[in-house]
Amino acid sequence: MSSMNYKKASSYYLVGNLFDKGMAFLTVPIFTRILSTTDYGIVTTYNSWITILSMVMGFAVHMGIRAAFIDYKEKIEDFMSVTTTFTLGCSSIISLFIGAGFLLLRINVALTLVVLCLLQGMASALAQNYSMYLMMQYRYKFRTVMMVLPNLLSVILSVGTILFIVKTDLYMGRIIPTALVSVSFGLFIVLLVYRKSHRFYNMEYLKYALSISAPLVLHGIALNILSQSDRTMITWLADASQTGIYSLIYNFSMMATVITTSLEGVWVPWFTDKLKKRETNDINRLATDYINLMTYAIAAIILIGPEVVKLLASEKYWVGIRIIPPIVLANYIIFAYTLYVNIEHFYKKTIYITFNTLIAAGTNFILNYILIPKYGYMAAAYTTLIAYFIAFVLHARYAKKLEDSLYPLKTFIRPIVHITVVVLIFYCFIELWFIRWGVTIVYILAMSYRERNRIMEFFPSIKIKFQRY
Repeated sequence: MSSMNYKKASSYYLVGNLFDKGMAFLTVPIFTRILSTTDYGIVTTYNSWITILSMVMGFAVHMGIRAAFIDYKEKIEDFMSVTTTFTLGCSSIISLFIGAGFLLLRINVALTLVVLCLLQGMASALAQNYSMYLMMQYRYKFRTVMMVLPNLLSVILSVGTILFIVKTDLYMGRIIPTALVSVSFGLFIVLLVYRKSHRFYNMEYLKYALSISAPLVLHGIALNILSQSDRTMITWLADASQTGIYSLIYNFSMMATVITTSLEGVWVPWFTDKLKKRETNDINRLATDYINLMTYAIAAIILIGPEVVKLLASEKYWVGIRIIPPIVLANYIIFAYTLYVNIEHFYKKTIYITFNTLIAAGTNFILNYILIPKYGYMAAAYTTLIAYFIAFVLHARYAKKLEDSLYPLKTFIRPIVHITVVVLIFYCFIELWFIRWGVTIVYILAMSYRERNRIMEFFPSIKIKFQRY
């Protein structure tokens, strides 16, 4: 991990994820001002459809591609060609069924919207497959370009379309450019894959990929329900204005997701390689640094959160500041349980990943149904946290059966103490920004001093400069 390639990859992935995962957060001030609440709601719902469709159309074969780097690394180009053909075929069949269903049932949704959704869902599945392929090959520069460019073009074209072209149904000004950009990049990916291999069919590869990915289709849908159902149920059981407040805080928490996703792009291939070689001590040693780094970042995000939210939105949204800790902590727990999920992926135990996620999603749905009518969006914040904690316990419990030596639970004791103290400080001084920001600065400086030896180990140039003084 001290090699320059890992450092460069982390930096590139951070930039890439600012545009990929962080785009929802970064564009909030733009689209909430040029779209009505209704238009913004339609775009949000459309994006939820894309997330589900890409998982179903692609049959989650990107996880089969990840596993293929363990068992079929020398034939990975043929493997990619076969899975791409499958994704195209599967997407076409599903699109025909869905399109026929809409026409026969005469569902009151614009046909243009349905076609765009189906095409973008297929393109998203192809992009997900290729992104995994690039990640496992450490092709971080090209992967970053493929993350940044589509999102950047989509935002620029969408803003221009809404402001200067579309006069009614402004939501189409956001949806059409995004769909066209996604489909264009999807076609580009198909050309890149088939340029290296023309092996369109191989039953061995297909069976291997589907044996791993098929159970994860339900996992992906359950994860989407877990992350998206809160907003739907708040609108259903409370009111849309509360959904808007909750969504803003949820988008703010994407700051944490950007960091975790950036580092995971480097961690997963490194972890896979180390576990293949049975170098578990190296994994545990670096995992401690990994967990500590995320703890420091999450603590800082919570403490400075109120002021960031005030910059993002008008005063009518500020009432949601009180739910910053549970929403941000939910993202922290996602990061923590993903460490154990990686073990399950390595041993191809995807059925257990799906089962555990379904339990967490079911728990979230039931708690939301009971508590949202009484406590509104506040309840949704804490039910989400509880559901993800249940997922953490279930994944950790099963992963320990597979690899008992990895990630001892004591590794999380100090981080839990840090987070608990930070949350207490947040609520005690929620109106006193100067105290929270002062604590943040002192905390970061103290942790930097505590980790000084590890920082100098990772960045020897800092150590050389330090020694000169």
